[in-house]
Amino acid sequence: MQIGAAVTVDPRRLRVVIADDHPQVRTAFERLLQSSCDVVATAANGQEAVEAILRMKPDVAIVDLMMPDIDGLEVCRRVKRLLPGTHIVVVTAFDDALVQTAAIEAGASAFVPKHAAPSALAATLRRIVAEADARAQ
Repeated sequence: MQIGAAVTVDPRRLRVVIADDHPQVRTAFERLLQSSCDVVATAANGQEAVEAILRMKPDVAIVDLMMPDIDGLEVCRRVKRLLPGTHIVVVTAFDDALVQTAAIEAGASAFVPKHAAPSALAATLRRIVAEADARAQ
């Protein structure tokens, strides 16, 4: 994911958990989202991610695919089993159709390659918010 201008998502501020084993990536995502989202927790591995998501109950969790302890797919499975309304966006350096399919099957709402422009993450978050709002009406 390239670092650039802050992402504008929606007037309603999303509560977000960011999980990635690379501190620089967590920091970059936080900076990217700070103007439009409330980052309520960050996690450096899969187990921390599950704990943070269950504790904070965010609107969206941005979860790296490859992390220590448990991977992003298992994070998706555990969170969706316990908090089915939580949206999960899987991010990864692996831009592969099989990986994307596995993420969606594990419960991810979306898949964004890390090398995608920040606008791809913004568009994904906007879509998730719009779909959730449409279902709520």
